[in-house]
Amino acid sequence: MNNGIIDITASAELNVQVRNLVLKTAKGKTLVAGEMIAEHPSKLGGAYHTPLSGKVMKVNYHNLTIKCDGGEEAVAPIDIASMGPGKELLRSLQDLGIGVAPLSGAEILVINGLNPEPGVSVAEQLLKDERETLEDGLKLVKKFIVPVKTVLAVAEGAPYKLAGSETKTVKPKYPNSLDALVVKAVTGKEFPSNTKVISVMDLYNIGRIARTGLPVTHTVMTINGNNYRVPLGTPIRHIIDHLGMSVEPHDKVVLGGPFRGEAVYSLDEGVKKGDYGLFVVPAGSFPPVEDAACINCGECVLFCPGRIQANLIARYAEFERFEMAEKHGLNSCFECGLCAFNCVARKPLLQYIRFAKAQLKARGEKA
Repeated sequence: MNNGIIDITASAELNVQVRNLVLKTAKGKTLVAGEMIAEHPSKLGGAYHTPLSGKVMKVNYHNLTIKCDGGEEAVAPIDIASMGPGKELLRSLQDLGIGVAPLSGAEILVINGLNPEPGVSVAEQLLKDERETLEDGLKLVKKFIVPVKTVLAVAEGAPYKLAGSETKTVKPKYPNSLDALVVKAVTGKEFPSNTKVISVMDLYNIGRIARTGLPVTHTVMTINGNNYRVPLGTPIRHIIDHLGMSVEPHDKVVLGGPFRGEAVYSLDEGVKKGDYGLFVVPAGSFPPVEDAACINCGECVLFCPGRIQANLIARYAEFERFEMAEKHGLNSCFECGLCAFNCVARKPLLQYIRFAKAQLKARGEKA
């Protein structure tokens, strides 16, 4: 982990992913920095904003392309501090890019301060460098949750603390960093109804809003062992060129982490909310994923922290029997990726599971 968060130089063009979002702009429109470009279809999801000023050049189902003009004009900040913990504040946070689903009453508030995946050090970096911002975010979160007890979960041996919370150490072995397992480590219970959990990364975004009144327009990412503040929509190609990285034919570029991340289809793809890492996987360094038949070895079941039969669920998903996948524990999956990582047959188990969840969600929304 480096000594601070480094800002990535702005690119001349942004590609913001807008798939499944409600557009609030159109081709040809001129935008100022921080202007809303899309809303989440859920009443609880956060809106999306342009980090830089420019003109919308192209819009399709997947992406919105903005040609940046270098202008300094930006949206006016919202006076968050003057608002009480009611619908106005909740709506303002949502409009500024925060998913507000966790912001309801609970007895216990758990702050997940563990790094999300191996190779990603964003959570630790924020705890080290952005303590005041995190504490401002925590004050704002407490207005809604009003917890009796607040616990910051950190890795064993970590010195980090936040005012207004007690500290609980967790063995930093993946997948112990997943929210469900962190909550169990803190409370001793699985999925307790009186507990809410929020990540340090989300707390940081809320703290930034509390301090500036401006929307979420950047993410913090671990790249080559350092942590960078990256404008949302920044093309991967720009990051690779800016940092002098090399991508050879047949290498895989992964946004996210090595277990839960997704390989990108193009280096022109833009960085999204929730992308906390960027990795280049050299060709031939890992056995390729194959759509082979399951050999029923049971390795995925042995490694599953959710105690589900990933092989069976993935098989149902593969043949589009999504209701059967749900019946056999689909929604108990944490999406940790250990099943696919340990699969002897190299089947894309996590992708099948995510596919089943997405299809069931789409059917529910249609209904």
